[in-house]
Amino acid sequence: ESLTSINKNQISSVIIDFNKHEKVNPIKDTNASILTHMLTTFSNLEYLNFCPSSIWNYRLFFWNPYPHISSSTLLELHISLIRFTDCLYILDGRFIKLQSLHVDINSISIPLSKLININQEKLPNLRSFSLYCGMATTAYDKLILPLLQRMSNLENLRLNILVYDKNQFIDGNDLKENILNHMLQLERFEFYICSDFYFYNQIDFPSKEDIQYTFKDFKSDQVICYIDYFEENQRSLCHIYSYPYILKYYDIITNNFPGGLFKYVREVELYDERPFEHEFFLQIVQSFPFIKELSIKNLKPQNKKFCKESENNKYDFMIIKYSYLTNLTLYYAHDDYIEEFLIDTNICLPNNSLHLNINYEQRKRVTHNFTRDLTRINCAKLNSLCLNGDQLPIYAKDYFPQL
Repeated sequence: ESLTSINKNQISSVIIDFNKHEKVNPIKDTNASILTHMLTTFSNLEYLNFCPSSIWNYRLFFWNPYPHISSSTLLELHISLIRFTDCLYILDGRFIKLQSLHVDINSISIPLSKLININQEKLPNLRSFSLYCGMATTAYDKLILPLLQRMSNLENLRLNILVYDKNQFIDGNDLKENILNHMLQLERFEFYICSDFYFYNQIDFPSKEDIQYTFKDFKSDQVICYIDYFEENQRSLCHIYSYPYILKYYDIITNNFPGGLFKYVREVELYDERPFEHEFFLQIVQSFPFIKELSIKNLKPQNKKFCKESENNKYDFMIIKYSYLTNLTLYYAHDDYIEEFLIDTNICLPNNSLHLNINYEQRKRVTHNFTRDLTRINCAKLNSLCLNGDQLPIYAKDYFPQL
């Protein structure tokens, strides 16, 4: 039914989404115009979800001069943005009744130029706020905390962020002093925060128990903490999160991951400088049974490999089933992990629903120039393929019949 035949004053909720793999030139982006049109067309709009898929090409960004976007009725907004300054623009008073804001931001970084015409007043009407950023930020103290401290009447808060280059881990004391003490009405605080610092030749490190102790007075059901120390890069990571875990994303999972059930998580990133063995991928699918998007960043070869082509198999591995996987990214993965997912006796992939991101040369090596029988079944299941700018040769088309 067309918009012209609908009584626009009766529309109170709108969801706008886009084709996930459609190619769009960001320079010709018209999303701000679409948003403006929605807000002016539906004069009684109370709920708007703009691009829940969080696709880069469809994230909103606002350039100076900023478009005139406002609403006197909107109560709840879900939106995907490119920059943190776009979030500040949303919160500068143009949505006077806004009570709930859920933001997925591509990048949180300090702008090169001084911010102007940005309202820094308190946000007394805001009751619920959710912030996710998949890219690590160094602006936790200068951007994220000042924004949160404006939300004095917040009742529900969700944070899913990666914080880099701090001189100490973010712990319960940090959260209490810089966030919770500014939100006396807060009832629910759900979070995953991964913070890192480079320890170089430092000897005295905070322990898991030290970090865990700082959460002894938290109201959350449970707070889980674990710490990674990477000797090669002289880098340390501290993961803290509330449990039960109801967030959509879980970034930077390592071999130290303590397990648990995360039935709401749909997107996962694995990273380590130690090998991921086959059993680790079984643990991942058991902990994240409904995982849809998986990214693996690990350049270390596996210690234990299983391959039917070898006559000296020492291990009897269980076939792991990733039933709901729709997107797999292996750009920064050792060939062993590409084999792990492409050999059907290791992992069973869903049929005709999986998009694979992989480097062409790796794909060529692992499939033995697209002739290897052991990887043929899972390659035949692929729905789409991105080779990081390269093209699949014509002679390999039969190896991927559904592309």
